[in-house]
Amino acid sequence: MPQVSLSGEQSLTLVAATFADQATAADAATELRTDMPQIEVDLVRPRDADFARKMEPESTGIRRTAIRSHLVLGPAGLLVGALAAATLVTLGWPAAVSSPMLTTLFLATLGLFAGLMLAGLFTLRPDRGQVTLSIRRRSRAGQWAVVAHPRSSAQSDWAVERLRKAGGKVIRSL
Repeated sequence: MPQVSLSGEQSLTLVAATFADQATAADAATELRTDMPQIEVDLVRPRDADFARKMEPESTGIRRTAIRSHLVLGPAGLLVGALAAATLVTLGWPAAVSSPMLTTLFLATLGLFAGLMLAGLFTLRPDRGQVTLSIRRRSRAGQWAVVAHPRSSAQSDWAVERLRKAGGKVIRSL
């Protein structure tokens, strides 16, 4: 059975580190690029004009994630709500038995909205937002940053280790 992925992005994790000077940051970025060329690595200057693209380079991937997650989680929520209504009617709950169609309509709609809200949360990725905010603050304070977009947890762990060894203050998303 094929596995359905909610994400349309290649990199689900964001690893970043800040450095006090350009030379140290550039050396750390070069080391990451050399040792693992399949990871996208960006060097972020203080007050970088291209900050948004460097932090989230997969704008089409984010769009695909939004579409996929809403198309999967919305109907899944609808189904869960309908099953909950059927369970309540079957168990004989008086309010559900007296109006099974209204119970089903209400709980299915509630499930649909819950699924769509979960899809929105998955798309927004608050964990990545926290990393982006932290790096933006540090960049405005004059620090340099190295941002890596690993594609697996092993690559994430490796990038964190390398950036720490290079002397960076590391932050990562889930």
